[in-house]
Amino acid sequence: MPYWLQVVVALAAPSGVLVALIERTRRENNRDHAKNSALLQSIDRKVDHVSERMDDHIEWHLDQGRK
Repeated sequence: MPYWLQVVVALAAPSGVLVALIERTRRENNRDHAKNSALLQSIDRKVDHVSERMDDHIEWHLDQGRK
């Protein structure tokens, strides 16, 4: 194998490993973001429900004061 080819292979091999690691990290990051997005949507629905219940409760107290 010519010397120049050995140099090219020696320089290219670590780059391939680096690219593979970066791609893996990117996929894991996207997966984690999807999980967190679903969790935040669930929390948002629960907070909205509590907010509606609080509004109803406050309205009940206001109605009791009017009687």
